[in-house]
Amino acid sequence: MAEIGVRSTPARLNITLPKPRMTIHNETAKLQVDSAAPSFRVNRRKINNESGMKSPLTFAKDFRNKGRSAALRGAGQNKDDGNFLANHKIPGDKIPRLAKNKAMSRLQQPELNIGLMPQSSPEVTWDKGHMRINWSKHSVVVDWDGEYMPQLTLEPKYSVEVFMRTEPYFRITVEELIDSNAPGKFVDSAV
Repeated sequence: MAEIGVRSTPARLNITLPKPRMTIHNETAKLQVDSAAPSFRVNRRKINNESGMKSPLTFAKDFRNKGRSAALRGAGQNKDDGNFLANHKIPGDKIPRLAKNKAMSRLQQPELNIGLMPQSSPEVTWDKGHMRINWSKHSVVVDWDGEYMPQLTLEPKYSVEVFMRTEPYFRITVEELIDSNAPGKFVDSAV
């Protein structure tokens, strides 16, 4: 009879779990301060002008204005003098009377005023300044490097091997018979 053999190889499961690697970035909180000190500015231009310490530009403007007003006043006076001389309703000699009036107007007493100098206050402008504080928050950033899934390997793989241990065969043997009359007595070779 044939014999059948069965050989099985069980599988081995190998589980590998890599160690996690991490990188930690730690950013500390930062403080940034932007500040400007308070300041003020004093403008004394009005006080200087009232006290007689005028700037060259202000002095030139005042001189220009006085010249313009004197020219206008002179033109107006000449017009008035011409109207006075041309008026035929006024009796007498008009030229001596006009000269007398001009001379007497120059002899008038100057007006005297007493006041505090200067009358204006200085112009003061303020800049309050500022202080701005900016914070950046503290942060921790964790970065993981690589893959961290478990790795499964089968080594060796599961297998079943079926084989014939002994092959089947037939054997025919011839035995010599004692009886010479038995069939097969003339067979003289082995089969």
